[in-house]
Amino acid sequence: MKRILVFITVLFLAACRTSGASSGLEDFDHSSLKEELKEEAFQPQLPTETPFEVTDTQVTHPPNQDTVLMIDFMSYRDDHKIKNSMSLMAVNAKSADDAILKFGEVTIGDITGQYVVNNAGAMILKWNKDGIAYNLTFYSGEISEEDVTKEELIQTAESFE
Repeated sequence: MKRILVFITVLFLAACRTSGASSGLEDFDHSSLKEELKEEAFQPQLPTETPFEVTDTQVTHPPNQDTVLMIDFMSYRDDHKIKNSMSLMAVNAKSADDAILKFGEVTIGDITGQYVVNNAGAMILKWNKDGIAYNLTFYSGEISEEDVTKEELIQTAESFE
């Protein structure tokens, strides 16, 4: 009887782990970041899931521009060097154009966004919602150790609330 109980418990735990990891995304508790953003001129939506475990965030905005917020999501290695990095640029405007790159259309939930990989290998996903333009960038290569897919970046955008 004890073996059966242990076996069922192991199966249950494995199923829980598998169901949460099926998307390849990590849960992200954005409550403290939302609290920090309350003092800003506008409050963009934030992800509830990210393509890697976020251990630090940093909010910046250009001087004298209260319509632009830059939010960096990072994780670090044991030697305190950046392991993974993803940036969100939120612009309190109808659109944020980037005419240099040729973006392709993608579906993000019930809205249409745009996606491109730039010459440096950074994956860029942008979309507009409720008058705020979002630009989510994942830096691959030497900056990040995770392999993130286009679909995972889109799933991250779909998790914004």
